[in-house]
Amino acid sequence: MSQRIVLIHATPLAVAPVNDTFARQWPEAEIANLLDDALSGDRGKVAALTPEFYQRIDALVDYALSMHAAAILFTCSALGEAIDASARRHALPILKPNEAMFEAALEQGNDILMLATFAPAVPSMEAEFHQLAAAQGLTATLRTQVVAGARDALSAGDVEYHNRLVVEAARQNPHVDAIVLAHFSMEVAFEEIKAAAACPVLSSAQSAVAKLKRLMA
Repeated sequence: MSQRIVLIHATPLAVAPVNDTFARQWPEAEIANLLDDALSGDRGKVAALTPEFYQRIDALVDYALSMHAAAILFTCSALGEAIDASARRHALPILKPNEAMFEAALEQGNDILMLATFAPAVPSMEAEFHQLAAAQGLTATLRTQVVAGARDALSAGDVEYHNRLVVEAARQNPHVDAIVLAHFSMEVAFEEIKAAAACPVLSSAQSAVAKLKRLMA
């Protein structure tokens, strides 16, 4: 019997991109999806994570465990501290969406650009990056550009406009060591960004799937 990986989503925008990434990179994996489609909207209404969010993350993890999860991957980048807290309670791999991508980015150099479309996720992600760099004794810098209007376009189904906005943001920043894409939902623009950028482009979805594949081997 294959080991089940449970994906926990806070927005429908992340579901297809990460499932498609698994299909390309690790088609043998057994995937199950949990979606709390109010979670992202509720997170956008507050400046910081409240105890309620910690409780909701714990409840989602507990439900994933009831499904016999062998590993859990969260796909929302705005819940990092709550995911960490829940992960400390369990022995199985529980991955935040961006940790694998940040690890890979630090191998590319010291000047990293993060393109984001959901501003509430940015502070915790920047903190996560700098904590990881400090733990490795590195002095890497992370500069974030929130691409205005891109997430609204994607939510409205206008993938072309979403992609055009983030590609233009990538073109405006040619002199960096790597570009990282903050959200799984941005995977739809990956190939276009990669073609337009003058540096390596790292995808949170691709990096996470690759790390899970290594961990579960």
